[in-house]
Amino acid sequence: MTGLSSSQKVGDAQHAVSVTDNTQAETMQLCTPTCSTNGTHSDGYTGAFEGPEKLLEMWFAPTCSAAICAGPGAELCDEDQDQWSELRSGLRLVPRAVWRDMLDLVHCQVLSTLESSFFVYPHKLVLKTCGTTTLLYAIPRILDIAHRYLGATGAYQVFYSRKNFMFPDQQEELHRSWEREVAYLDTHFPEGSAYMIGRTNRDHWHVYLCGPYEVPLPGAVDDDTTANNSAEGSPLVYALSRTSSRSTVHSLIESAGAGSPPGPRAPSDTTVEILMTGLDPERMQAMYMGGASSLEGSLGGKAVERATGIASIYPDSASDSYLFTPCGFSLNGLQGDGYYTIHVTPEPHCSYASFETTVSSDSAIDLGSAAGIKSLVEQVTAVFGPRCVTVTVFRARGDTAIALAASGLSVEVDGVGKDSAMAKAALQSATTDGDNVPPAFAPVSGYKTIDRVLYEFDHYWLRYAYYAKAD
Repeated sequence: MTGLSSSQKVGDAQHAVSVTDNTQAETMQLCTPTCSTNGTHSDGYTGAFEGPEKLLEMWFAPTCSAAICAGPGAELCDEDQDQWSELRSGLRLVPRAVWRDMLDLVHCQVLSTLESSFFVYPHKLVLKTCGTTTLLYAIPRILDIAHRYLGATGAYQVFYSRKNFMFPDQQEELHRSWEREVAYLDTHFPEGSAYMIGRTNRDHWHVYLCGPYEVPLPGAVDDDTTANNSAEGSPLVYALSRTSSRSTVHSLIESAGAGSPPGPRAPSDTTVEILMTGLDPERMQAMYMGGASSLEGSLGGKAVERATGIASIYPDSASDSYLFTPCGFSLNGLQGDGYYTIHVTPEPHCSYASFETTVSSDSAIDLGSAAGIKSLVEQVTAVFGPRCVTVTVFRARGDTAIALAASGLSVEVDGVGKDSAMAKAALQSATTDGDNVPPAFAPVSGYKTIDRVLYEFDHYWLRYAYYAKAD
């Protein structure tokens, strides 16, 4: 993790995290014109603030280590110098001025407030913005930055997602409908795929996926096994493209059929989002100035963390939170190589809160178990008391299943022959201990389940659930 200086640093909590390697994220705090330094009330605020965020994640290499040696080795200016400068590589060598220029296209600013989130790793970035920001307009500039500083000729993989908007007519033209967003994304990623998950007449979720694809980086490690089996930040064990050969697939199938795994497995890449509407007005009093604190900024944010129970969710993390005037709360947190974010709009007529996390370890909540996810959801809903809750769990698939999907190999249940038998063995291995299938959602205390969906993509699993408060 890299500290940010001047008005762009991530608060004192940033310095509480020790730097042991180059795989952790640099985080920048952002605000938008419609959710500026005075919270959800600012110039341009119409009284109906759009809390649901647009989330863009772009990868340019499969692992941190694959990007460490890439790029021209840009020199850092005075603004970018700090005690961690020598540890930077990949996208973390990009000067802050370049990121600021990119964020201008989104209508965000890098300030000492954090209504939005921006995480930069050597090999990927995550940008999450609320309000009426034009997030997708940043894509051409991000691709240009990755080409300039990494030598990347394209994106390794891309994710874009958002909940259905409360006030879509207030968005800029590009973001007023999912169809327009998809059309724009398709111009940059012709092989991308768009999905709408959930009921059209209730809260639902949109997601756009593209890749992963092989995008060689100049100066990066050429050996696929060395580059892609790194346990640090790797979502995939084998970077298999959709054109993977059948011989490669069969070698994995035979390994699975023989009961031996095809190689070392990296920790699963898992992201959990909890999106909430209809927040409890009484509990939301803490998110107003004069509720948990009369101090705007980081001191007020820490008071909110303690008063609401947010601080107990990840007690070992380093977090930077902010209480706005007259209301509103945001938090960016880091633990290990994972991050978590919270953004809250507490006004009753447009109340919304989001909680996103990639933090999963023995000392924190286990995102790999049904009990761990249930515990997380119940802790978060206890803080906000929402009437409606959307939960998504994204997890990278296992290598055998990825190979099968990449090859287009079909499996007939009643088929005969060597191919069918081996494929069945591989699928059985993949769906038991090899494919990282997210666990089924356990019942959430105080809520009834409206929807539950399991999506099987080529390289990822997605579990989706929608809950309503049990009256």
